Amino acid sequence: MFTSRINKMARTQKSFDEKVKGLNSSSKKTTPKKPVKKSTSTKITIIQSRKKDLFPHMGIAHKFPYYFEPMPEIADRLNRAWFDQHFGEERMIEHIKRHKLKSHQYKAYVNYWWLKEQ
Repeated sequence: MFTSRINKMARTQKSFDEKVKGLNSSSKKTTPKKPVKKSTSTKITIIQSRKKDLFPHMGIAHKFPYYFEPMPEIADRLNRAWFDQHFGEERMIEHIKRHKLKSHQYKAYVNYWWLKEQ
């Protein structure tokens, strides 16, 4: 009975010594730091354009004065798009947010001549 008690103490003492050694050692494990993300502008800017050839759908009944153009890096995923006069700006902003685009990935235009009429 006395020997089993010594074996238990030896195991616990050994475990205790290893833990103390680990705490006192100079090489500490560090948690990996999260990579710092490069911030790119997410502000949505809509440029006024006087180029009438960008807006071929400016008929009498239906007008589409908002134009979205993807840049070459995402042109394979998204097509050019025109948005109507009623909720075009909101729909274009929603389109940009839905696809999580950064400002360098697209160009958004509004027809200058249509704005001037408003």
